[in-house]
Amino acid sequence: MSGYEKELDTLLKLTEEVYVQALSINSNMEENEPEELEVVQRLFERRQKVIDQLETYTKQPNFQWATTDREQIKKLQDYEQKLQPLLNRLHQSFLAKMNRINQNKQVSQKYFGAYQNTSTEGSFIDKRK
Repeated sequence: MSGYEKELDTLLKLTEEVYVQALSINSNMEENEPEELEVVQRLFERRQKVIDQLETYTKQPNFQWATTDREQIKKLQDYEQKLQPLLNRLHQSFLAKMNRINQNKQVSQKYFGAYQNTSTEGSFIDKRK
């Protein structure tokens, strides 16, 4: 087994792992453990390194895929088609959570200034009408 074939095999295995992990992640981000999301992130980082390594092989002159490689590439394409909707859903959920966090942050900053100038010197004047 040549170098690129090992990398292709590793890429297929990592893609399968990413798919399994993506299925286990809930679209409601509050219900996920941070460790689950970190596992997916690490898998994506490892997968990207393998893709970069494969790219160095494929850019060599006279490079051609073998017939067995084409079968693995077909499997990779199938996983990619299954993964894309899952990842889009997770991305949308993550963006929605980030938007909620930013909205909460903005609201809390509006109230922060209201309590800065409170007098604690002894008298309180009720300004209600």
